[in-house]
Amino acid sequence: MTPAPAPAPLRLGLIGVDSPHAPSFTRLFGDGVTGTVPGATVTAAWKGVPAADFPLGRDRVEALAREVADLGVPLCSSPEEVAGRCDALLVVASDARTHHGYFTRLAAFGKPVYVDTRFALALADARAMLATARQHACLPLAGSPKRFTPEFRQALGSGDIDRIDLTGPLPTQPGHPFLAWYGVHLVDLAVAALGPGCVAVDATDAGRTSLTWADGRVATLGGDAEWSPSTTGRLDGPGGGRAFAIEAGPAMLTGLLTSIVESCRTGVPNVPEAEVLDIVAVVEAAHRSRLTGAPVRLPRPDGEVRP
Repeated sequence: MTPAPAPAPLRLGLIGVDSPHAPSFTRLFGDGVTGTVPGATVTAAWKGVPAADFPLGRDRVEALAREVADLGVPLCSSPEEVAGRCDALLVVASDARTHHGYFTRLAAFGKPVYVDTRFALALADARAMLATARQHACLPLAGSPKRFTPEFRQALGSGDIDRIDLTGPLPTQPGHPFLAWYGVHLVDLAVAALGPGCVAVDATDAGRTSLTWADGRVATLGGDAEWSPSTTGRLDGPGGGRAFAIEAGPAMLTGLLTSIVESCRTGVPNVPEAEVLDIVAVVEAAHRSRLTGAPVRLPRPDGEVRP
């Protein structure tokens, strides 16, 4: 019996190219057949409009846009033009303050939309984005690339986990409070390991931030303000402890991109909505804890504060 032909590669569009992920994603997907991550290819991009107070985007968007164009990707005049040309969209704009607005414009097309690493800065925005996605039958995709790495997945295994301790770079950027820029990678890993349901965040210790679940499970997050490529962690449970180390670079992105292709094919989100909301809630609570000098209780999905 002749096997069914492989489906045509998904056509992906980049929204905001002021992140190195824009050319990296494009190279890793390649032509959609022979690339490192087969099944999709980047066919259009919109440069985005970096804010004047966000140097990381403002100062590199032109160079990164040229790099993406040199890889053969046409630059469009609007997100809507990209959406009209593509099967799914990748919001890779560096400034998380833009994500709510970009997602809202794209969701109306009813196509999958991935929001890179920092889904939203505020829980209210994240809830609104997911509600908009449901309204338009748009598949919302999310997640730090680090949660999809083989190093983390292998350490996670299938056993119960009581505690995870994570250490990684914690640089910040203008307009992004404590943990909202690079620290969100650690929050994502903690929620991926322990699931949704964090009830309290204590960021009063300058060294490590503690997250507590209702059943007593704990995550701690720490690191230096200077960026480095290394993130390390240890998971502990009844079966013992397991350590892992993740090195930032193009290879780190392949698991994420594979998950995006799979989700677009199956219609199943690569990160459950409950985890997306918890990640944003934890980051928001950590900021409040730092400001007030006291632990912060997290809201339940219905908006009430968790007991």
